[in-house]
Amino acid sequence: MSWSAVVFGYGDGGRGGKGVFQGMRTGLCSTFIMLLLVFFVHVSASALILDESPAEPGSWGFRPADGTSVFVNPPAFTWRPHKHREVLYALQVAKDADFENILYQQTALPWSTHCPAQVFPAGVSLYWRYRAQEPEGRWSDWSTVRRMTIAPEATAYPKPERAALAARIPKGHPRLFFLAEEIDFLREQAKTDQAELWTKLREKADALLATPPDTTEPPRYPDGVKYKGEEWKKIWWGNRRRAVAVADGAALLAFVYALSGEKSYGEGARELLLAFCEWDPKGATNYEYNDEAAMPLLYYPSRTYSWIYDLLTPEQRSRVISVMRQRGQDCYQHLRGRRHLWRPYASHSNRAWHWLGEVAIAFHGEIPESEEWLDYSMTLFYSCYPVWGGNDGGWHEGMAYWESYLSRFMNWALVSRTAFQIDPFEKPFFRETGYYGMYTLPPGTQTGAFGDLAFRMTSHRIAPLMSQLAVGANNRYWCWYADKHRLSGRNYLDFVFTAKSGALTAEVPEALPSSRCFKDTGLAVLNTNLLDGLNNVQVHFKSSPFGRQSHGYNANNAFLLNVDGAPVFIRSGHRDVYGSPHHAKWMFETKSDNAILINGKGQRVHTADATGQITEFHTQPQLDVLIGEAGDAYEPGTRWTRRIFFFKPSAVLIHDVLEAPEPAQYQWLLHATAPFELGPNYAACTPDVGKAEVRFLRPLSLNLSQKDVCDPPPYAWSNIELKEWHLTAETTEQKAQQEFITLITVKEAPATAITTPAAEGVRVVLTLPEEYTVLLTCEHAKVQGKGVDLQF
Repeated sequence: MSWSAVVFGYGDGGRGGKGVFQGMRTGLCSTFIMLLLVFFVHVSASALILDESPAEPGSWGFRPADGTSVFVNPPAFTWRPHKHREVLYALQVAKDADFENILYQQTALPWSTHCPAQVFPAGVSLYWRYRAQEPEGRWSDWSTVRRMTIAPEATAYPKPERAALAARIPKGHPRLFFLAEEIDFLREQAKTDQAELWTKLREKADALLATPPDTTEPPRYPDGVKYKGEEWKKIWWGNRRRAVAVADGAALLAFVYALSGEKSYGEGARELLLAFCEWDPKGATNYEYNDEAAMPLLYYPSRTYSWIYDLLTPEQRSRVISVMRQRGQDCYQHLRGRRHLWRPYASHSNRAWHWLGEVAIAFHGEIPESEEWLDYSMTLFYSCYPVWGGNDGGWHEGMAYWESYLSRFMNWALVSRTAFQIDPFEKPFFRETGYYGMYTLPPGTQTGAFGDLAFRMTSHRIAPLMSQLAVGANNRYWCWYADKHRLSGRNYLDFVFTAKSGALTAEVPEALPSSRCFKDTGLAVLNTNLLDGLNNVQVHFKSSPFGRQSHGYNANNAFLLNVDGAPVFIRSGHRDVYGSPHHAKWMFETKSDNAILINGKGQRVHTADATGQITEFHTQPQLDVLIGEAGDAYEPGTRWTRRIFFFKPSAVLIHDVLEAPEPAQYQWLLHATAPFELGPNYAACTPDVGKAEVRFLRPLSLNLSQKDVCDPPPYAWSNIELKEWHLTAETTEQKAQQEFITLITVKEAPATAITTPAAEGVRVVLTLPEEYTVLLTCEHAKVQGKGVDLQF
């Protein structure tokens, strides 16, 4: 008999239609039913259920994951947030899985991420769990227990508690970038080491006083404007420019006032600051309406306020505080609303948090929410920043966004050192990331690698950031890189950073290998000459565990080839506006990369779950080898293993192994900056840097074709003229398993290749002019020659 039959009188009705309760005393039955109902109601009301389902693509996930080792001590603990934002959390860390020996615990945690203020024992297993509490006080059960180990070599990097952070903020002003007691030192620098830059800054300030920027409020989009269209983009970016002109102009004038003491500059800054305060925080520069215009209006006014604090009346301060409280809260609610601590891959939000941190510091003690904003920002930094790189310093979104976002972050590095004595360069990523710039753009290189807008990156463009990274990490190689570009200061933050930085002696990186793999982000850069990009053959490769999300949307297992600092084989297309038809339907697609299509279809588009990985990397002076796997990026799942053998300085052998769920045709793609000359299983192009030849050694017969248009093209109004050619080498028969063996040579290098069948595979004998023998099977590869004897 079921419990429902007992409670509700069901069942046993077949005996003359009489229920089970017939003959029972009515009082006893009623009491029994009431007790059960009370029990069930109590259990239902008190149950708070945790969602511990696996993290979906694009989420940070449960960290530290069960069974992992961590390399920052203490680690940041992250779990899936409860669907109700108002819950609080408790966390426990113990030395045993039964939690009888608790090492650390916290209650009333406001977010589903917590960064402890103490280090933990290293080299031993530790266990952690969490639970949630509703405002009414009801607790959930404890979560699954997860085990972790702090690596013995882990960096000690505890996050100060909220009250401790607030206590470190200087009481007076200025408190952003420099303190009152540092002004005399900066004034001396203006007369000596920084005299040239100081003169430029004063000239810019004088020009601003003579011709102030337009302070009228930026406009909203007119009714009917086409989203992402020409007029929309003009207003969208134009409003950012107008916001920066006013707010950064005020900050420059405020800086010159702080160092010179001349009131005309301070009064000019005050006038611009108060004019900005007349703009509606919920208008065209509101965070949700146009975050590109809103973000500068977080940090520039904060700097101005702190640097001219003594020139503002109480009424003027109150006005600024009111506006900045609203703008700060809008940013904070945006980050909270997106659950950025759990889903931290929103690109813009990864700079918004430290702009919010500047607001929190500047207005600490005056905006009631500032302490919460600051703790949230610092929790984000300690837990999931940078989201696009790992401990080896790579950057998933590519060189343009690496330079852009880290250049902005360096402002926060100086702010946090000044206000809190916290050094971001103690984190492993920041100790390594300068190598990503150095290897991607050796001095003189004129183009970047994968990622949005990377084509326009040059070594000279990243040199200012490399200079700051060199000082922060005390890295002499990066200092050498910056010195090669003969830098000069550009703005007031350059002045402060340089003035407060110690001297660093440059060292030529002759001892470093010329190639490097950033496996955490699935990026590898193979160079023949790390010291001179103008005399360098360079191969880029991507197969990323980050997938194809955000600005790092290029296909996994794709490669690029640069010669003497210029592009030859490229990732094609040119962004007119983010998300446009050309951007989304050409550049996001596998067809725009040097990759492979299966039956004309590419990898899953613009998503975190189209993953790849670099499974092998080997470098030595005459040969680099790397292997990538990208089968999981296709739908349905397949296999695509790509092996690249870079025989330095001029030959690249590529072996592709594909397995599809059913017989298919395959399209091997190549994009170039010059038209192709086509022959049987042969293609060549001749850009300005010299000839590049492509020989398809396997399969023995391919249909080769080329075109010089992208479908769809960029918007006509963008005036983008693409000079690109797109080669397709298509198989002539359908097969479930397919191999390609391709030899690329550059600079008209002499090369012969003979392929012969071998047991389970193909033997390739290359004369370059040194002779190498490469044995290729579906599962293994072996290469032998002078100074080389490797097996993978």
